[in-house]
Amino acid sequence: MNKIRLSLDLEIYGDDTRDAFLLDEDKLTIEELIPRILLERKLFIDVTEESLLDEIKAAAEASSQMSDGIPIVVPGDSLVCNSDIVGGDNIDIGGSNGSTATKIDTFNKNRADLAKNVALALNETSLSLDFVSLLIASVKQNIGKSTMSPHLLKNIPLGSLSSDKLTKEEGASGNDGNKDGNTSKVGQGWKYEAVIKITKLFKEASVKLKQQVEKEEHYWKMINVVLADDEVLFKHGKTIGVKFGYGDAGSIYHDKGLAILRSDETTGHVTFTPVASLLNFRVANKTYKYIQVKILNKIDEEFMVTGISSFKKTFNSSRFQVVNDLEKARYFLFEEDLFYFLTREAKTLINYNVSIISNKIIFEIKDEIIEIEAVPFDEYYNNMDDIDLYQNINSYSSMHNEKCESILNYLKTMLCCFYKYNLSLKQKMPTLFTKWKQQNSHPLILRPLLGNIRHEIYITVIKKMLDELLLEFKDQLLEATLKLDKLTNLKTFTGNIFQRSIQKPVSEIVMTLKNKQEKWMKIHTELTTNEIFVPYVINLTIVKYSSESDLNQDFEGTNCLQLTVNSFEDVKESLQWSILDFVG
Repeated sequence: MNKIRLSLDLEIYGDDTRDAFLLDEDKLTIEELIPRILLERKLFIDVTEESLLDEIKAAAEASSQMSDGIPIVVPGDSLVCNSDIVGGDNIDIGGSNGSTATKIDTFNKNRADLAKNVALALNETSLSLDFVSLLIASVKQNIGKSTMSPHLLKNIPLGSLSSDKLTKEEGASGNDGNKDGNTSKVGQGWKYEAVIKITKLFKEASVKLKQQVEKEEHYWKMINVVLADDEVLFKHGKTIGVKFGYGDAGSIYHDKGLAILRSDETTGHVTFTPVASLLNFRVANKTYKYIQVKILNKIDEEFMVTGISSFKKTFNSSRFQVVNDLEKARYFLFEEDLFYFLTREAKTLINYNVSIISNKIIFEIKDEIIEIEAVPFDEYYNNMDDIDLYQNINSYSSMHNEKCESILNYLKTMLCCFYKYNLSLKQKMPTLFTKWKQQNSHPLILRPLLGNIRHEIYITVIKKMLDELLLEFKDQLLEATLKLDKLTNLKTFTGNIFQRSIQKPVSEIVMTLKNKQEKWMKIHTELTTNEIFVPYVINLTIVKYSSESDLNQDFEGTNCLQLTVNSFEDVKESLQWSILDFVG
Protein backbone atom coordinates (compact mmCIF):
# COMPACT_ATOMS: atom_id res chain seq x y z
CA MET A 1 0.00 0.00 0.00
CA ASN A 2 1.39 3.31 -1.07
CA LYS A 3 1.52 6.41 1.22
CA ILE A 4 0.47 9.85 0.04
CA ARG A 5 2.05 12.98 1.72
CA LEU A 6 0.32 16.37 1.24
CA SER A 7 2.18 19.63 1.73
CA LEU A 8 0.65 23.09 2.45
CA ASP A 9 2.56 26.31 1.73
CA LEU A 10 1.69 28.68 4.56
CA GLU A 11 3.48 31.66 3.02
CA ILE A 12 0.71 32.19 0.41
CA TYR A 13 -1.66 33.44 3.10
CA GLY A 14 0.40 36.47 4.00
CA ASP A 15 0.88 38.04 7.43
CA ASP A 16 -2.58 39.58 7.68
CA THR A 17 -4.78 36.65 6.64
CA ARG A 18 -2.93 33.69 8.06
CA ASP A 19 -4.16 31.87 11.11
CA ALA A 20 -1.91 32.28 14.12
CA PHE A 21 -2.42 28.63 15.08
CA LEU A 22 -1.09 27.45 11.70
CA LEU A 23 2.20 29.32 12.05
CA ASP A 24 5.46 27.48 12.27
CA GLU A 25 6.40 27.33 15.92
CA ASP A 26 10.08 27.45 15.05
CA LYS A 27 9.63 30.88 13.48
CA LEU A 28 7.61 32.47 16.26
CA THR A 29 9.16 35.32 18.21
CA ILE A 30 9.18 35.53 22.03
CA GLU A 31 6.37 38.10 21.93
CA GLU A 32 4.22 35.66 19.90
CA LEU A 33 5.31 32.49 21.61
CA ILE A 34 4.47 33.52 25.18
CA PRO A 35 0.75 34.36 24.45
CA ARG A 36 0.49 31.10 22.50
CA ILE A 37 1.82 29.11 25.44
CA LEU A 38 -0.55 30.94 27.81
CA LEU A 39 -3.54 30.07 25.57
CA GLU A 40 -2.54 26.42 25.38
CA ARG A 41 -1.25 25.87 28.92
CA LYS A 42 -3.32 28.48 30.80
CA LEU A 43 -0.67 28.83 33.51
CA PHE A 44 3.07 28.30 33.53
CA ILE A 45 2.72 26.66 36.92
CA ASP A 46 1.09 23.65 35.21
CA VAL A 47 4.17 23.11 33.04
CA THR A 48 6.40 20.67 34.89
CA GLU A 49 9.34 18.59 33.95
CA GLU A 50 7.29 15.38 34.18
CA SER A 51 4.57 16.74 31.87
CA LEU A 52 7.14 17.78 29.27
CA LEU A 53 8.76 14.33 29.41
CA ASP A 54 5.35 12.72 28.91
CA GLU A 55 4.69 14.87 25.85
CA ILE A 56 8.08 14.03 24.36
CA LYS A 57 7.41 10.32 24.97
CA ALA A 58 3.96 10.61 23.35
CA ALA A 59 5.50 12.32 20.30
CA ALA A 60 8.04 9.50 19.99
CA GLU A 61 5.27 6.87 20.15
CA ALA A 62 3.30 8.75 17.52
CA SER A 63 6.30 8.79 15.26
CA SER A 64 6.74 5.03 15.67
CA GLN A 65 3.03 4.44 14.95
CA MET A 66 3.25 6.49 11.76
CA SER A 67 6.00 4.26 10.58
CA ASP A 68 3.51 1.39 10.98
CA GLY A 69 0.93 3.09 8.67
CA ILE A 70 -1.31 4.67 11.33
CA PRO A 71 -2.22 8.28 10.47
CA ILE A 72 -1.26 10.53 13.39
CA VAL A 73 -1.46 14.30 13.48
CA VAL A 74 1.18 15.94 15.69
CA PRO A 75 0.90 19.72 16.29
CA GLY A 76 3.65 21.57 14.47
CA ASP A 77 4.63 18.49 12.41
CA SER A 78 3.63 17.11 9.02
CA LEU A 79 0.17 15.72 8.39
CA VAL A 80 0.44 12.07 7.34
CA CYS A 81 -2.44 10.08 5.83
CA ASN A 82 -2.63 6.31 5.34
CA SER A 83 -2.95 5.02 1.77
CA ASP A 84 -6.03 3.10 2.81
CA ILE A 85 -7.86 6.39 3.26
CA VAL A 86 -6.33 8.50 0.53
CA GLY A 87 -4.85 5.95 -1.71
CA GLY A 88 -1.96 6.26 -4.08
CA ASP A 89 1.57 7.29 -3.26
CA ASN A 90 2.69 9.15 -0.14
CA ILE A 91 2.02 12.90 -0.22
CA ASP A 92 3.91 15.29 2.03
CA ILE A 93 1.28 17.45 3.78
CA GLY A 94 3.46 19.45 6.10
CA GLY A 95 6.87 20.94 5.77
CA SER A 96 9.95 19.10 6.86
CA ASN A 97 10.66 18.90 10.58
CA GLY A 98 14.18 20.34 10.27
CA SER A 99 17.26 19.10 11.96
CA THR A 100 17.53 18.80 15.77
CA ALA A 101 20.52 21.14 15.89
CA THR A 102 18.54 23.91 14.21
CA LYS A 103 15.80 23.64 16.81
CA ILE A 104 18.29 23.82 19.70
CA ASP A 105 19.92 26.91 18.23
CA THR A 106 16.55 28.54 17.78
CA PHE A 107 15.61 27.69 21.37
CA ASN A 108 18.86 29.14 22.75
CA LYS A 109 18.39 32.27 20.70
CA ASN A 110 14.83 32.71 21.94
CA ARG A 111 15.96 32.10 25.52
CA ALA A 112 18.69 34.74 25.17
CA ASP A 113 16.15 37.20 23.76
CA LEU A 114 13.84 36.47 26.67
CA ALA A 115 16.62 37.04 29.23
CA LYS A 116 17.59 40.25 27.46
CA ASN A 117 14.01 41.53 27.52
CA VAL A 118 13.67 40.60 31.21
CA ALA A 119 16.93 42.43 32.07
CA LEU A 120 15.78 45.42 30.06
CA ALA A 121 12.46 45.46 31.86
CA LEU A 122 14.24 45.14 35.23
CA ASN A 123 16.57 47.99 34.31
CA GLU A 124 13.69 50.18 33.27
CA THR A 125 11.91 49.36 36.53
CA SER A 126 15.04 50.22 38.57
CA LEU A 127 15.42 53.50 36.74
CA SER A 128 11.81 54.33 37.37
CA LEU A 129 12.19 53.47 41.05
CA ASP A 130 15.37 55.60 41.33
CA PHE A 131 13.60 58.48 39.62
CA VAL A 132 10.68 58.30 42.02
CA SER A 133 13.01 57.86 45.02
CA LEU A 134 15.14 60.85 44.00
CA LEU A 135 11.99 62.92 43.51
CA ILE A 136 10.63 61.91 46.93
CA ALA A 137 14.03 62.56 48.59
CA SER A 138 13.63 66.30 48.05
CA VAL A 139 10.65 66.20 50.45
CA LYS A 140 11.33 63.16 52.64
CA GLN A 141 14.96 62.17 52.60
CA ASN A 142 14.71 59.05 54.77
CA ILE A 143 12.00 57.46 52.60
CA GLY A 144 13.83 58.26 49.36
CA LYS A 145 17.15 57.08 50.75
CA SER A 146 15.73 53.70 51.80
CA THR A 147 14.51 52.85 48.25
CA MET A 148 17.34 54.38 46.23
CA SER A 149 19.98 52.22 44.56
CA PRO A 150 23.53 52.32 46.03
CA HIS A 151 25.00 53.70 42.80
CA LEU A 152 22.57 56.60 42.64
CA LEU A 153 22.92 57.24 46.38
CA LYS A 154 26.70 57.47 45.99
CA ASN A 155 26.83 59.74 42.96
CA ILE A 156 23.69 61.93 43.17
CA PRO A 157 23.06 64.14 46.24
CA LEU A 158 19.70 63.87 47.94
CA GLY A 159 17.21 66.57 47.04
CA SER A 160 18.87 67.38 43.71
CA LEU A 161 15.62 66.56 41.84
CA SER A 162 12.43 68.40 42.63
CA SER A 163 9.09 69.27 41.07
CA ASP A 164 6.60 72.10 41.20
CA LYS A 165 2.93 72.22 40.45
CA LEU A 166 1.86 74.79 37.88
CA THR A 167 -1.59 76.20 38.54
CA LYS A 168 -3.71 77.97 36.03
CA GLU A 169 -3.75 81.71 36.50
CA GLU A 170 -7.04 83.27 37.45
CA GLY A 171 -8.82 84.94 34.58
CA ALA A 172 -6.86 83.06 31.95
CA SER A 173 -9.00 81.84 29.07
CA GLY A 174 -8.97 78.23 28.20
CA ASN A 175 -9.54 78.55 24.42
CA ASP A 176 -7.01 77.20 21.97
CA GLY A 177 -6.15 80.67 20.73
CA ASN A 178 -4.33 81.68 23.95
CA LYS A 179 -2.88 78.24 24.69
CA ASP A 180 0.39 78.86 22.87
CA GLY A 181 0.69 82.31 24.43
CA ASN A 182 0.29 80.94 27.96
CA THR A 183 2.81 78.21 27.27
CA SER A 184 5.29 80.81 26.05
CA LYS A 185 4.77 82.89 29.17
CA VAL A 186 5.29 79.86 31.42
CA GLY A 187 8.56 79.04 29.62
CA GLN A 188 9.78 82.60 29.94
CA GLY A 189 8.88 82.55 33.64
CA TRP A 190 10.88 79.37 34.18
CA LYS A 191 13.86 80.84 32.36
CA TYR A 192 13.63 84.06 34.33
CA GLU A 193 13.43 82.17 37.60
CA ALA A 194 16.42 80.02 36.60
CA VAL A 195 18.45 83.13 35.73
CA ILE A 196 17.60 84.71 39.11
CA LYS A 197 18.54 81.51 40.96
CA ILE A 198 21.84 81.18 39.10
CA THR A 199 22.63 84.85 39.75
CA LYS A 200 21.92 84.35 43.43
CA LEU A 201 24.13 81.28 43.54
CA PHE A 202 26.99 83.12 41.86
CA LYS A 203 26.65 86.02 44.28
CA GLU A 204 26.70 83.69 47.29
CA ALA A 205 29.73 81.87 45.90
CA SER A 206 31.44 85.21 45.31
CA VAL A 207 30.76 86.32 48.89
CA LYS A 208 32.04 83.03 50.27
CA LEU A 209 35.21 83.22 48.20
CA LYS A 210 35.78 86.81 49.30
CA GLN A 211 35.34 85.84 52.96
CA GLN A 212 37.68 82.91 52.49
CA VAL A 213 40.30 85.15 50.94
CA GLU A 214 39.96 87.64 53.81
CA LYS A 215 40.31 84.84 56.38
CA GLU A 216 43.39 83.45 54.64
CA GLU A 217 44.90 86.92 54.36
CA HIS A 218 44.31 87.61 58.04
CA TYR A 219 45.68 84.20 59.04
CA TRP A 220 48.94 84.56 57.11
CA LYS A 221 49.29 88.12 58.31
CA MET A 222 49.21 86.89 61.90
CA ILE A 223 51.67 84.12 61.07
CA ASN A 224 54.01 86.74 59.64
CA VAL A 225 53.62 88.81 62.84
CA VAL A 226 54.68 85.82 64.95
CA LEU A 227 57.59 85.11 62.63
CA ALA A 228 58.70 88.75 62.74
CA ASP A 229 58.82 88.47 66.54
CA ASP A 230 61.78 86.03 66.14
CA GLU A 231 59.73 82.99 67.03
CA VAL A 232 60.51 79.47 65.80
CA LEU A 233 57.76 78.10 63.58
CA PHE A 234 57.35 74.54 62.37
CA LYS A 235 54.90 72.69 60.14
CA HIS A 236 53.22 69.51 61.26
CA GLY A 237 50.69 68.07 58.84
CA LYS A 238 48.28 70.82 57.80
CA THR A 239 48.92 73.02 60.82
CA ILE A 240 51.62 75.53 61.74
CA GLY A 241 53.06 75.49 65.25
CA VAL A 242 55.44 77.57 67.31
CA LYS A 243 58.14 76.57 69.80
CA PHE A 244 58.22 78.75 72.90
CA GLY A 245 60.06 76.37 75.25
CA TYR A 246 63.67 76.32 76.40
CA GLY A 247 64.73 73.05 74.78
CA ASP A 248 67.21 74.76 72.46
CA ALA A 249 68.64 76.68 75.44
CA GLY A 250 69.50 73.49 77.37
CA SER A 251 66.30 72.67 79.23
CA ILE A 252 65.52 69.01 79.95
CA TYR A 253 61.99 69.64 81.21
CA HIS A 254 59.36 67.21 79.90
CA ASP A 255 57.20 70.06 78.57
CA LYS A 256 58.97 71.20 75.40
CA GLY A 257 56.82 74.31 74.98
CA LEU A 258 54.90 73.50 71.80
CA ALA A 259 51.77 75.22 70.54
CA ILE A 260 49.74 75.31 67.35
CA LEU A 261 48.39 78.44 65.73
CA ARG A 262 44.75 77.66 65.03
CA SER A 263 42.63 79.68 62.66
CA ASP A 264 39.04 80.57 63.51
CA GLU A 265 36.65 79.15 60.90
CA THR A 266 34.56 82.30 60.69
CA THR A 267 37.00 85.19 61.12
CA GLY A 268 40.41 83.64 60.42
CA HIS A 269 41.69 84.98 63.75
CA VAL A 270 44.77 83.09 64.97
CA THR A 271 44.61 81.63 68.47
CA PHE A 272 47.54 80.37 70.53
CA THR A 273 46.86 76.80 71.71
CA PRO A 274 49.54 74.94 73.73
CA VAL A 275 49.70 71.18 73.12
CA ALA A 276 51.18 68.37 75.17
CA SER A 277 52.95 66.64 72.26
CA LEU A 278 53.13 66.54 68.48
CA LEU A 279 51.82 62.97 68.29
CA ASN A 280 48.18 63.61 69.05
CA PHE A 281 48.00 67.42 69.41
CA ARG A 282 46.22 67.01 72.72
CA VAL A 283 45.45 70.46 74.10
CA ALA A 284 47.34 71.16 77.32
CA ASN A 285 44.98 72.95 79.70
CA LYS A 286 47.32 74.65 82.14
CA THR A 287 46.88 77.02 85.04
CA TYR A 288 49.62 79.63 84.99
CA LYS A 289 51.60 79.71 88.24
CA TYR A 290 54.58 81.73 89.44
CA ILE A 291 57.10 81.17 92.23
CA GLN A 292 56.65 83.09 95.47
CA VAL A 293 59.13 83.05 98.38
CA LYS A 294 57.90 83.74 101.90
CA ILE A 295 59.85 83.99 105.17
CA LEU A 296 58.32 83.45 108.60
CA ASN A 297 60.13 84.26 111.85
CA LYS A 298 59.29 83.38 115.41
CA ILE A 299 57.95 86.46 117.18
CA ASP A 300 56.35 86.17 120.60
CA GLU A 301 56.43 82.38 120.38
CA GLU A 302 54.47 82.46 117.11
CA PHE A 303 55.61 82.37 113.50
CA MET A 304 54.69 85.50 111.59
CA VAL A 305 55.31 86.54 108.00
CA THR A 306 58.32 88.82 107.89
CA GLY A 307 58.93 88.88 104.17
CA ILE A 308 57.32 87.94 100.86
CA SER A 309 58.37 88.27 97.25
CA SER A 310 56.11 90.11 94.83
CA PHE A 311 55.20 89.45 91.23
CA LYS A 312 56.92 92.21 89.29
CA LYS A 313 56.71 90.87 85.74
CA THR A 314 55.15 93.31 83.28
CA PHE A 315 54.02 91.75 80.00
CA ASN A 316 54.16 93.64 76.74
CA SER A 317 50.77 94.91 75.64
CA SER A 318 50.95 94.20 71.92
CA ARG A 319 47.92 94.86 69.77
CA PHE A 320 48.16 91.24 68.62
CA GLN A 321 46.80 88.91 71.25
CA VAL A 322 48.73 85.91 69.95
CA VAL A 323 52.02 87.70 70.69
CA ASN A 324 50.90 88.48 74.24
CA ASP A 325 49.78 84.91 74.83
CA LEU A 326 53.08 83.60 73.50
CA GLU A 327 55.15 85.80 75.81
CA LYS A 328 53.01 84.89 78.82
CA ALA A 329 53.22 81.15 78.08
CA ARG A 330 57.02 81.32 77.79
CA TYR A 331 57.41 83.16 81.11
CA PHE A 332 55.19 80.78 83.09
CA LEU A 333 56.80 77.72 81.46
CA PHE A 334 60.09 78.82 83.02
CA GLU A 335 58.36 79.19 86.40
CA GLU A 336 56.86 75.72 86.02
CA ASP A 337 60.24 74.28 85.05
CA LEU A 338 61.89 75.89 88.10
CA PHE A 339 59.31 74.60 90.58
CA TYR A 340 59.54 71.10 89.06
CA PHE A 341 63.27 70.86 89.78
CA LEU A 342 62.85 72.45 93.21
CA THR A 343 60.28 69.81 94.11
CA ARG A 344 62.56 67.13 92.75
CA GLU A 345 65.41 68.28 94.99
CA ALA A 346 63.16 68.72 98.01
CA LYS A 347 62.21 65.04 97.89
CA THR A 348 65.85 64.14 98.67
CA LEU A 349 65.91 66.47 101.69
CA ILE A 350 62.99 65.04 103.67
CA ASN A 351 65.38 63.95 106.44
CA TYR A 352 66.61 67.54 106.90
CA ASN A 353 63.34 69.23 107.95
CA VAL A 354 62.22 69.83 104.36
CA SER A 355 58.59 69.05 103.54
CA ILE A 356 56.37 69.30 100.47
CA ILE A 357 52.73 70.20 101.01
CA SER A 358 50.63 70.55 97.86
CA ASN A 359 52.31 73.30 95.80
CA LYS A 360 54.54 74.47 98.63
CA ILE A 361 58.09 73.59 99.72
CA ILE A 362 58.78 74.33 103.37
CA PHE A 363 62.11 74.08 105.19
CA GLU A 364 62.77 75.21 108.73
CA ILE A 365 66.13 76.59 109.83
CA LYS A 366 66.41 77.32 113.53
CA ASP A 367 63.73 79.96 114.28
CA GLU A 368 63.03 80.74 110.64
CA ILE A 369 60.80 79.09 108.05
CA ILE A 370 61.24 79.61 104.32
CA GLU A 371 58.34 78.71 102.02
CA ILE A 372 58.60 78.38 98.25
CA GLU A 373 55.16 78.18 96.70
CA ALA A 374 53.70 77.95 93.19
CA VAL A 375 50.92 80.54 93.29
CA PRO A 376 48.19 80.60 90.58
CA PHE A 377 48.44 83.71 88.46
CA ASP A 378 45.49 86.07 88.65
CA GLU A 379 45.92 88.90 86.20
CA TYR A 380 43.52 91.20 88.05
CA TYR A 381 44.90 90.50 91.51
CA ASN A 382 48.54 90.74 90.48
CA ASN A 383 47.94 94.13 88.86
CA MET A 384 46.38 95.62 91.98
CA ASP A 385 48.25 98.42 93.69
CA ASP A 386 46.87 97.42 97.08
CA ILE A 387 49.07 94.37 97.33
CA ASP A 388 51.95 96.36 98.79
CA LEU A 389 49.61 97.72 101.44
CA TYR A 390 48.59 94.18 102.27
CA GLN A 391 52.21 93.12 102.67
CA ASN A 392 53.08 96.04 104.96
CA ILE A 393 50.56 95.50 107.71
CA ASN A 394 53.10 96.09 110.46
CA SER A 395 56.80 96.75 110.89
CA TYR A 396 57.67 93.04 110.91
CA SER A 397 55.72 91.96 107.82
CA SER A 398 58.15 93.50 105.31
CA MET A 399 61.51 93.39 107.06
CA HIS A 400 62.71 90.44 104.93
CA ASN A 401 61.12 91.36 101.58
CA GLU A 402 64.51 92.08 100.04
CA LYS A 403 65.84 88.75 101.27
CA CYS A 404 62.90 86.95 99.63
CA GLU A 405 63.57 88.73 96.35
CA SER A 406 67.26 87.78 96.56
CA ILE A 407 66.39 84.12 97.15
CA LEU A 408 63.98 84.13 94.19
CA ASN A 409 66.55 85.74 91.90
CA TYR A 410 69.14 83.21 93.05
CA LEU A 411 66.84 80.27 92.20
CA LYS A 412 66.10 81.59 88.71
CA THR A 413 69.76 82.41 88.03
CA MET A 414 70.82 78.91 89.07
CA LEU A 415 68.34 77.33 86.66
CA CYS A 416 69.60 79.54 83.81
CA CYS A 417 73.18 78.56 84.64
CA PHE A 418 72.20 74.91 84.52
CA TYR A 419 70.68 75.50 81.07
CA LYS A 420 74.00 76.94 79.95
CA TYR A 421 75.93 74.03 81.45
CA ASN A 422 73.66 71.45 79.83
CA LEU A 423 73.89 73.25 76.48
CA SER A 424 77.69 73.14 76.64
CA LEU A 425 77.49 69.37 77.12
CA LYS A 426 75.40 69.06 73.95
CA GLN A 427 77.93 71.10 71.99
CA LYS A 428 80.83 68.84 72.94
CA MET A 429 81.93 65.88 70.91
CA PRO A 430 79.61 62.99 71.79
CA THR A 431 81.48 60.39 73.80
CA LEU A 432 80.39 57.86 76.37
CA PHE A 433 81.40 60.24 79.14
CA THR A 434 79.55 63.26 77.75
CA LYS A 435 76.44 61.15 77.09
CA TRP A 436 76.57 59.86 80.65
CA LYS A 437 76.87 63.41 81.98
CA GLN A 438 73.93 64.56 79.85
CA GLN A 439 71.72 61.79 81.23
CA ASN A 440 72.85 62.13 84.86
CA SER A 441 73.22 65.90 85.20
CA HIS A 442 70.57 67.59 87.29
CA PRO A 443 70.41 71.17 88.50
CA LEU A 444 71.68 71.99 91.98
CA ILE A 445 69.40 74.81 93.11
CA LEU A 446 67.76 74.14 96.44
CA ARG A 447 70.58 72.11 98.03
CA PRO A 448 73.29 74.80 97.63
CA LEU A 449 70.86 77.44 98.93
CA LEU A 450 69.87 75.44 101.97
CA GLY A 451 73.47 74.27 102.52
CA ASN A 452 74.93 77.79 102.52
CA ILE A 453 72.23 79.07 104.86
CA ARG A 454 72.90 76.22 107.26
CA HIS A 455 76.66 76.73 106.88
CA GLU A 456 76.32 80.24 108.26
CA ILE A 457 74.42 78.88 111.25
CA TYR A 458 77.01 76.17 111.82
CA ILE A 459 79.81 78.74 111.80
CA THR A 460 77.96 80.74 114.45
CA VAL A 461 77.47 77.65 116.60
CA ILE A 462 81.07 76.47 116.47
CA LYS A 463 82.46 79.99 117.05
CA LYS A 464 80.23 80.37 120.08
CA MET A 465 81.44 77.04 121.38
CA LEU A 466 85.11 78.06 120.99
CA ASP A 467 84.45 81.38 122.73
CA GLU A 468 82.95 79.53 125.66
CA LEU A 469 86.01 77.28 125.88
CA LEU A 470 88.33 80.28 125.90
CA LEU A 471 86.25 81.84 128.63
CA GLU A 472 86.37 78.59 130.60
CA PHE A 473 90.19 78.32 130.52
CA LYS A 474 90.90 82.03 130.57
CA ASP A 475 92.70 82.00 133.95
CA GLN A 476 94.95 79.08 132.99
CA LEU A 477 96.19 80.55 129.70
CA LEU A 478 98.66 83.34 129.14
CA GLU A 479 97.46 84.19 125.66
CA ALA A 480 94.64 83.09 123.35
CA THR A 481 93.59 84.19 119.83
CA LEU A 482 90.68 83.21 117.60
CA LYS A 483 90.54 83.84 113.86
CA LEU A 484 87.58 83.06 111.59
CA ASP A 485 87.98 82.77 107.83
CA LYS A 486 84.75 82.13 105.86
CA LEU A 487 84.53 80.38 102.49
CA THR A 488 88.25 80.04 102.03
CA ASN A 489 87.87 77.84 98.98
CA LEU A 490 86.07 80.58 97.01
CA LYS A 491 88.53 83.43 97.53
CA THR A 492 90.63 82.47 94.55
CA PHE A 493 87.81 80.85 92.53
CA THR A 494 87.31 82.42 89.09
CA GLY A 495 84.34 80.43 87.74
CA ASN A 496 80.85 81.71 87.04
CA ILE A 497 78.11 82.04 89.60
CA PHE A 498 76.79 78.56 88.92
CA GLN A 499 80.16 76.92 89.49
CA ARG A 500 80.73 79.05 92.61
CA SER A 501 77.35 78.11 94.05
CA ILE A 502 77.74 74.39 93.58
CA GLN A 503 81.10 74.35 95.38
CA LYS A 504 80.98 72.87 98.86
CA PRO A 505 81.42 75.70 101.39
CA VAL A 506 84.62 75.50 103.46
CA SER A 507 85.29 77.81 106.44
CA GLU A 508 88.19 77.73 108.88
CA ILE A 509 88.55 78.76 112.51
CA VAL A 510 92.08 78.88 113.88
CA MET A 511 92.62 79.21 117.64
CA THR A 512 96.09 79.58 119.22
CA LEU A 513 96.76 79.06 122.93
CA LYS A 514 99.78 79.74 125.15
CA ASN A 515 100.11 78.04 128.54
CA LYS A 516 102.16 79.07 131.55
CA GLN A 517 105.09 76.95 130.36
CA GLU A 518 105.16 79.23 127.31
CA LYS A 519 104.29 76.44 124.95
CA TRP A 520 101.86 76.94 122.11
CA MET A 521 98.97 74.89 120.77
CA LYS A 522 97.20 75.48 117.46
CA ILE A 523 93.62 74.26 117.05
CA HIS A 524 92.51 74.22 113.40
CA THR A 525 88.79 73.65 112.85
CA GLU A 526 87.54 73.24 109.29
CA LEU A 527 83.79 73.30 108.70
CA THR A 528 82.52 71.88 105.38
CA THR A 529 79.80 69.55 104.04
CA ASN A 530 79.27 66.60 101.72
CA GLU A 531 77.58 66.23 98.30
CA ILE A 532 74.14 66.82 99.84
CA PHE A 533 75.28 70.27 101.06
CA VAL A 534 72.96 70.24 104.08
CA PRO A 535 74.80 68.20 106.78
CA TYR A 536 78.03 69.54 108.27
CA VAL A 537 81.44 67.89 108.45
CA ILE A 538 84.07 69.11 110.95
CA ASN A 539 87.77 68.37 110.46
CA LEU A 540 89.63 68.99 113.71
CA THR A 541 93.43 69.21 113.90
CA ILE A 542 95.46 70.05 117.07
CA VAL A 543 99.23 70.67 116.92
CA LYS A 544 101.59 71.63 119.77
CA TYR A 545 104.70 73.82 119.35
CA SER A 546 107.57 74.47 121.75
CA SER A 547 107.96 78.16 120.85
CA GLU A 548 106.20 81.00 119.07
CA SER A 549 108.70 81.00 116.20
CA ASP A 550 107.99 77.34 115.57
CA LEU A 551 104.31 78.18 115.54
CA ASN A 552 104.73 80.97 113.01
CA GLN A 553 106.95 78.84 110.78
CA ASP A 554 104.91 75.67 111.36
CA PHE A 555 108.13 73.90 112.31
CA GLU A 556 108.61 70.81 114.48
CA GLY A 557 105.03 70.69 115.59
CA THR A 558 103.60 67.71 117.39
CA ASN A 559 100.24 66.40 116.20
CA CYS A 560 98.06 65.78 119.19
CA LEU A 561 94.73 65.13 117.54
CA GLN A 562 93.36 64.78 114.00
CA LEU A 563 89.84 63.55 113.39
CA THR A 564 86.65 64.15 111.38
CA VAL A 565 83.38 64.33 113.28
CA ASN A 566 79.73 65.09 112.54
CA SER A 567 78.67 66.30 115.97
CA PHE A 568 79.32 69.52 117.81
CA GLU A 569 79.29 67.65 121.14
CA ASP A 570 82.15 65.44 120.00
CA VAL A 571 84.14 68.52 118.99
CA LYS A 572 83.49 70.17 122.33
CA GLU A 573 84.54 67.10 124.31
CA SER A 574 87.71 66.66 122.26
CA LEU A 575 88.68 70.29 122.67
CA GLN A 576 87.99 70.29 126.42
CA TRP A 577 90.16 67.24 126.90
CA SER A 578 92.97 68.63 124.72
CA ILE A 579 93.01 72.09 126.34
CA LEU A 580 92.80 70.60 129.82
CA ASP A 581 95.77 68.41 129.07
CA PHE A 582 97.63 71.40 127.56
CA VAL A 583 97.17 73.71 130.55
CA GLY A 584 97.76 70.99 133.11
